[in-house]
Amino acid sequence: MRILVMLNPTNRYGTKGAYTELRKFLIMDGYLKLQNEVFMRIEDTKKSCIKHQNRIKSYLPQTGEVRMLILTEKQFEDCVLCQEKTDLQEKLVGAKDIVTL
Repeated sequence: MRILVMLNPTNRYGTKGAYTELRKFLIMDGYLKLQNEVFMRIEDTKKSCIKHQNRIKSYLPQTGEVRMLILTEKQFEDCVLCQEKTDLQEKLVGAKDIVTL
């Protein structure tokens, strides 16, 4: 299962620091950045996904939105990547796999 965390910060005072703290927590907690403001983590069970969702709730900023979505591997495989040119990762391992350096 995968947890997707989507951030939508606002330009209100104090928001930048709160979202920076949340992003740092997500990266330290093992989330991968899929694209701007979208993070993903792979978990074994739905119970562990819910545990991580509750951990994120303690870092929620006062403004903006944080959306969390739990996807099965099959649902994530149905994701379609649309771009003009293929990047190096897609050439080497394919569009469905992620390489972390």
